[in-house]
Amino acid sequence: MIMLLIVLAVASGLRLLWMEWFHLQKQVSIQNGQLDLRDWHAENGDILLLDGEWEFYPSQWLMKGNRQQATGERNSTLIQVPGGWNDALNEQRPTPYGFGSYRLLLYVDPAKDENYSVRVPSVRTSSELYVNGRLLAGTGRIADAEHDYIAKNLPYSTTFTADENGVIELVIQAANYVDSRNSGIARSIKFGSEEAIAMEMKISVSMQLLVTVIFLMHSAYAFILFLLGNREKKLLYFSLLTVCISFANLLSNDEKLFHQLFYIGTTWDFRLANCALMLGVYALLQCTNHREIRYWRRMYPFVMVMILGSASITLFLQPDQIIQLFPVYTLGGAIAIIITIMAIFKTVVKDIRSNLLLLVALLVLVHHFAWSLFWRDSGLSLVYYPFDQIFAMGCLASVWFKQYFSMHAHTKEIASTLQRMNDHKDQFLANTSHEFRNPLHSILNMSQTVLNRERHLLQSRSVKELETVLAVGRRLTLILNDLIDVMSLREGNPRLQKTSVSIQSIVTGVLDMLSYNAEVKSIHITNGIPVDFPPVYADENRVIQIIFNLLHNAVKYTNEGSIVIQSAVKDGRAYIRITDTGIGMDEEMLKRLFRPYEQAGRSETMIEGGFGLGLSICKQLVELHGGMLDVSSAAGEGSTFTFSLELAELGAKNEVAAASSFEPVNRPSLPMEDDSIPTEKTVPLLHEITANCPRPCLLIVDDDPVNLQVLESILSSDEYDATMVTSGKEALAVLNQKEWDLVISDVMMPQMSGYELTRILRGRFSLTELPILLITARSQPEDIRGGFMAGANDYVTKPVEAIELKSRIEALITIKRFVREQQRLEAAWLQAQIQPHFLFNALNAVTALSNINLDKMRTLLEEFSNYLRNKFRFTNMDGLVPIEEELSLVNSYLFIEQVRFDERLQVIWEIEDCKALKVPFLSIQPLVENAIMHGVMKRSRGGKIYIRIAVHESYAEITVEDDGVGMDEAQVKRLFERTADGRTGVGLINTDQRLKRHFGTGLHISSTLGQGTRITFYVRNK
Repeated sequence: MIMLLIVLAVASGLRLLWMEWFHLQKQVSIQNGQLDLRDWHAENGDILLLDGEWEFYPSQWLMKGNRQQATGERNSTLIQVPGGWNDALNEQRPTPYGFGSYRLLLYVDPAKDENYSVRVPSVRTSSELYVNGRLLAGTGRIADAEHDYIAKNLPYSTTFTADENGVIELVIQAANYVDSRNSGIARSIKFGSEEAIAMEMKISVSMQLLVTVIFLMHSAYAFILFLLGNREKKLLYFSLLTVCISFANLLSNDEKLFHQLFYIGTTWDFRLANCALMLGVYALLQCTNHREIRYWRRMYPFVMVMILGSASITLFLQPDQIIQLFPVYTLGGAIAIIITIMAIFKTVVKDIRSNLLLLVALLVLVHHFAWSLFWRDSGLSLVYYPFDQIFAMGCLASVWFKQYFSMHAHTKEIASTLQRMNDHKDQFLANTSHEFRNPLHSILNMSQTVLNRERHLLQSRSVKELETVLAVGRRLTLILNDLIDVMSLREGNPRLQKTSVSIQSIVTGVLDMLSYNAEVKSIHITNGIPVDFPPVYADENRVIQIIFNLLHNAVKYTNEGSIVIQSAVKDGRAYIRITDTGIGMDEEMLKRLFRPYEQAGRSETMIEGGFGLGLSICKQLVELHGGMLDVSSAAGEGSTFTFSLELAELGAKNEVAAASSFEPVNRPSLPMEDDSIPTEKTVPLLHEITANCPRPCLLIVDDDPVNLQVLESILSSDEYDATMVTSGKEALAVLNQKEWDLVISDVMMPQMSGYELTRILRGRFSLTELPILLITARSQPEDIRGGFMAGANDYVTKPVEAIELKSRIEALITIKRFVREQQRLEAAWLQAQIQPHFLFNALNAVTALSNINLDKMRTLLEEFSNYLRNKFRFTNMDGLVPIEEELSLVNSYLFIEQVRFDERLQVIWEIEDCKALKVPFLSIQPLVENAIMHGVMKRSRGGKIYIRIAVHESYAEITVEDDGVGMDEAQVKRLFERTADGRTGVGLINTDQRLKRHFGTGLHISSTLGQGTRITFYVRNK
């Protein structure tokens, strides 16, 4: 019952949205036959319903042809539009028969050159429309007397403009001598721009044609099945029902499409529409098991006579006589609907799952006709709403087709199940997988070793074939693991170690792992689980396995489109939904989806791989957690998997807080442990290796505060300077606050996983400049491989032992500091290095100037002295110096070189105010020296050196550019490659590394062979 109420609520909501979309909210109220629209913007596409008080002239014509009638004394009154004119024509004896004129004045903005349109849906039963005295449209023929009158009530519209004063005078002259109902303007008249009215008409006609085509298609299918099948009469009556509804819609609804093509007159319009209605009522009854209702059998013959008799008689009556039969039609329809509802409810009670669609279809149809009657009685004129009828007919068609094919499908399913179960040898495959796994791992390890060792000696074809062997082997490993899990689950061996688990963090980490699988497909994966989604009480490793299998399945069967992960909380449980736009599944596949070894047919999907165990394992793991795994899918429309897990209660959270996954593992003591056995003391501690170094600076990232507290207790403040943050974004925010020796990060974190954080850091720092240690709950090869491919130096798995964690931290920090020491020594060597030929040439220049220009010689000596003094200054070699000191060194060096090379070397300075800048020592001078020696001086004519410093709000851009010989792309790449023979210079490499350490970014080199080289780096502007 609740679901049915939901269906009705959704149907009503959609209808109201449709009404609002098509301008019901733009209904205006006309007073005294006038409406001021000078502030209205027709260009916005709004459509107005001209409802309200119009001027009405009973039994008078305001217009004759295109001329206004003689003004004499006119009797006018105000009349409500839409509505009948019966009382207005004759107050003493109201009558629908007669004629009269409606008049309305509209005032629009005269400054706007706009084309306006009016849509007149229904005026009983003939009318003419005049705008500003001109006859523009009409239907039928109006007249003073019945013998000159022709009835024809069809919708029409016309387009016009306002006069120079912005006035639009609408006059509708109408006459009626055949329709005994309330006559006059029966539906709301619509007013708007030409484009808006045309668009609404187009939509209305399209919707009615769509419904007609769909109904007729269902009718044809049902009739064909009746002819080719076992002649089930319900199919024939269903075909008749859809034909009758389609025909009635074409005759009576809104646009009256049938009359637009074949006008049959008012009389036959009344006859055929009402006859089709009664035949449809009869067919509706015959589509149900109505004869099973108690006491109905006695009434059934009389009701059938009434329905079929009224349908037959209608074909011979006049419109006023047919109108008198409306109570009979209403009674017959009401009885048929009530009996149909009772019959369907009785059927549904017996088997609600099989007949629910039938009940929904009936309710939607009743809903549709109730709203249609309301619209018709209220006089509203809205765009035709088709979706109730489409949905109802779809449900009804599904019921008939399902019943027709159910027996054959059931038989086929049984045969297929027996055949599959005969072929499955679970025990044999599980035992075999145990025997195969170790040899397979040996093969993979040896193949990987050979490939790494001999890659440079093997042909490209051999390398490719070895990589293929490894890929096939890893795939076989996953299959073997699934086989082992199947038997383990069947025997009930797995034990769940439940803790408080963050679903958002797990999904973020799994998506990061799967990015390698999905990178070749056009798939957009969205994690819609909020960061504050409550944790669940589950086994973290098993939850990762469930989500990984479901997402891997979605990626596998989705070639393009999207995969969306969403979550919800209901009744103390968390519901996780994974939706894809892949190939989907048919009904048959859904029934056997969670059975072992089931997967989509390769002939249909053209996808190979796996034994079809992943979903079966997922279902069993979810059920072990006390949840349910459900799926909904349609072939070609994607699939949706939903599983539930228990929310972590307060007690579970406290339990996890007391025993975090990072808590050191308590191992049993050795039976003969004494001082002679090596203990933790034999492991060299960091402070023993680098006794004179300050405490290592650690940046620890984990979204769980409890885990951070445990790590803080393991890494005491006496040994380490640890900073704790709870997300990857916070880690990036504090990254530039100091120089870090090591980053320790959890893998599964919301918003930004440990993998993603590692990739971002590795884009700024090399493996030795900033080591990264990942902590993961899984130790599967694909997890570890994902961490190393992201750029991690090492990993540890949960639960973590304190001695293991400290050992790995010390190893990584020691390597970083050794590399740092090497950089310092390189910088010192670079500082102390002065090429002998530079000294020799400088002294020769001094000697030559002594005979030519003593003043210039003294200046040269001063600059040479300044150059040597700066070069041999060994304070603050590894820190930052004011840029003035660096530029002083550069200036001295350039002065010496310009004396040597004279006009062959030209230096252009473009420096902004940069006194506040600080740069690493010897960061600009090596670039200038490199540009001279390896750039411009390689040319006989020399060249130019440009030194630019551009200061921005938060950073400064320093550039050294030359127009020398330049380099090709391969030469540029080799500049930062260290070679074993030491032939590569350390100047650029060391400068690049020191810049990255201080500012997070190094040298940017662009060069073109024969045109020159440009080297740029950026420093923070403090």
